[in-house]
Formats: sequence, C-alpha cells, structure tokens
Amino acid sequence: MAQAYHRQISAETFPSVTLNNLPNELLLLIFQGLDPFSLIGVSCLCRRINAVALTYLLFPKTDYSDALAKLRANTLSFGLSNGLSFNSIAGVRLSFSMKHPIEFFSCHFSTKGCIREMEQVARLFETGKMMECVDFRFPRGSFFFPDLKTSTTGCELNNAAVDLLFRNLHRTKCRSFGTYDVLPVEYDDGARFSGPVLRTLKYITISRTPFLLTDFFREWTISTMNTSPLRDVTLEDVDIQSLLPVLSLPSLQKLDIRCLDLPLSDITRFLARHPTIESLMLRISFDAEASLAPNSLPQLKDFSSTAECLSQLLSSPGSMPRLQSVTCYISTSFLPPLPLPTDAIQTLFRRIALHSTITILDVPLSDLNVSEEWMSVNPRFEHLLTTVNSLYVTLSMSAKDDSGVRHRIIKSIALFPKLETLTLFGWAQCEEFASSIKEAYPRLRRIFSGLTDISRSLA
Repeated sequence: MAQAYHRQISAETFPSVTLNNLPNELLLLIFQGLDPFSLIGVSCLCRRINAVALTYLLFPKTDYSDALAKLRANTLSFGLSNGLSFNSIAGVRLSFSMKHPIEFFSCHFSTKGCIREMEQVARLFETGKMMECVDFRFPRGSFFFPDLKTSTTGCELNNAAVDLLFRNLHRTKCRSFGTYDVLPVEYDDGARFSGPVLRTLKYITISRTPFLLTDFFREWTISTMNTSPLRDVTLEDVDIQSLLPVLSLPSLQKLDIRCLDLPLSDITRFLARHPTIESLMLRISFDAEASLAPNSLPQLKDFSSTAECLSQLLSSPGSMPRLQSVTCYISTSFLPPLPLPTDAIQTLFRRIALHSTITILDVPLSDLNVSEEWMSVNPRFEHLLTTVNSLYVTLSMSAKDDSGVRHRIIKSIALFPKLETLTLFGWAQCEEFASSIKEAYPRLRRIFSGLTDISRSLA
C-alpha cells in the first residue's frame, strides 16, 4: 500500500511529459534540430503541434507570436527575397490546423528552380485545399525588352510542369486567379490541354502570359472564362483579337484591357454584347471607325482611356446614359507622348460637356503642365464643364514636381467653373500645395490628400 501511495504522489508531483504538453518555446527548440521531413512527420501528431510546426516551417526566423499572427492572416506568398520558401509547401500540404479556405496564395517562381517549384505547388493543389485567390508570377526577361532573343532567364519551362500545375488548379475552387510574366511554352502540333476547367472564378487577370491563348491552352481558357461567373476581367499585353468574339460573360461588371495593338473598333463589338459593364479601362489603339449604339452600356459609371478613345466613344449619342466618372490617360504607355495631345484633350472636354451625368474628372494635369504649352492652348473648353464638380490631380511617375509645374496646375484648376471637390495624389508637402489651390479657388468645399480629407486643416 505504501508503494502504491508513493507511485500516486510521484505521478501527481511529476506528471508524464509529452510533446503535446511541452511549452511552445521548447517545441521550437526541438524543431530546430530536426530535418524538414522529420519535422513534417512530427507535425502530424496533433493539431497543436501541427500549428506550432507550421509556423516554424513558414517563418523560421520570426518570433512565435508574430509568426502565429502572420499565419492567422491566412495569406501565403512564396518566392522572392521577402516571400516564403517553396521548401515549406510540404508543411502546408500536410497541415490540418490552418484556417480554410486560404484567402490569398501567391507564387513567384524563380528562374532556376521554377520546374521543381511548380511541381511542389501542383502537389499542394492535389490535396484539395480551398483557396480564395491564386496568383502565379513566372520568371521572365526584361520588362521593357521581353523579346526572347534579348532576354535570358535561365529557366527552361517544360510543358509537363506547366500542364501539371494547371491540371490541379481546379481543386482550389478559387474565385480569383491571376497569371503574370511567363515565357512561351512550346507544345506538339495538335496537342491540347485536357485538364478540368475552372468554374468558380469571379476575377481573372491574364498579364503577359501568351501561352494561355496558344492552341494548346486556348479552349481551356475560353471554357474557364465562359463557365465562370466572372465579374472582373483584366487582360494585359496579350493577343486577344481572336478571344473577344467567343467570350460571353453575362455577369461582367469591370473590364480592364491594356493591349496596345488592339484596335478600338474590336473592343466595341465586345462591349455591345456586355451591357452589364459598370467600370471600363482601355489602353488600346485608337481608330476612327469605332462607335457604340444607343444604350450599349446602360450600367457604365466609370470610363478610363486616352483622350482620343474617350472622345470617340463619348461621341456616340446615348450609349452611356449613366456615366459619372471619366479618367483621361495622356498615352497608352508609361512614357508621355511628344507632342502632348493638348488638342485631343480639349476635344474631350467638348464631348464631356454633352453628357450631363458626368460629374467626376481625372485629367493628367501634372504631365500637361510640365511646360507652358498647355496654358497657351486656344480655343479652350473647360468653361463648358458645368456639371463636373470633382477633379482628381495625380503626380505621374514621369512628371516633375516643382514650383513652376504647381503654379501652372493651379491656373489650370481655376479654369473649371463648378468644382466643389479636389483630390490630390502623390504630391509632397500636399497641404502647402492644397493651401495655394484653395487661395486661388476659394469655392472649393473639400480637398483630399489621397483618401484623407484635409479641408479643415486648410481653414
């Protein structure tokens, strides 16, 4: 009996120690001595150990509490110097403690290890873990010189790796999908991708990824877009002339096309078949043959494009009866054109004056006022814009920010007769600039610096 009592006291005084009741700090010390495969095996013992092991796999150099906060943010970005290691994907694949679905899953594949990295991601997709948003960024050459003859990345994308990656993509049931910056992948003549299509997408971005529109992937891309309830579509630097006629997107609300070689008349035929569009951005080639029938875009509220394209479509009577906001780009590229399209923008003002519903205007005044040229344009038509009460002025990447430019911008703003709200983006010492504008244009009721209302501080 004394022996039994002694065993009871010993058990109460010195309870058995297991991995499950070790403090997190001690668990992390143990994990440091394990190779990745052993760590993944240990992580499967229970939910608590799984959570601690996963934070160590994903964020090995981060304090545990901070790492846990990152994990709870439910976003995973792999690749690049500030991203997670692709070697930790196996831990994510075997994790059962993560919150699902994963809200954001991004991969920036490297130049040398892209094939192995794609295979790891494909194996993760095989588990059927649900993900809200999936982004692929592939290795590529120079941004300004993407031609293969002048660009070398050291990555040999083979068809098997890309095929496997996209074949399992449907298992994520993602609602948003984006692909960016891929080198061409060659397939045998007559070969076609036979993987399941995505039917869950609400948002898609295809940016500089021409292989998705090659014969091999074309039918998959079309079927994915036509069978998904897409609301937001972005197409950038890809050849879509043959794609647009076969697309039918009854839920489409936002369309962003940045394909500089695409003629305006090609997109108008697509627009006429999609009256649900509410927001439209076009950086494409102008042609004078484009037009819209009356009430073609009855839901359109926001329209962004170059002055020429805007003027051409705004000249179609009754085509956009609810249009409220117009954004004018100075060119289709990142660099301002020479000479500046001053006459085209004045023509745009005349077209806007014919639409009483337009109340918000964004004009590239920082580019236009780099020199005295803009202020010397004659005739002028700002005085016709009596319904425009809100103006956006953004400092572009190519414009100068000096006292001369600011002085000319202030004079330009004063030409608009009925402004009540002004929004400034990207300006240093913005309140000082805003005070000068307010002094020259006292009728302004509200001035914003970005999203912050600074009107009271100027009083």
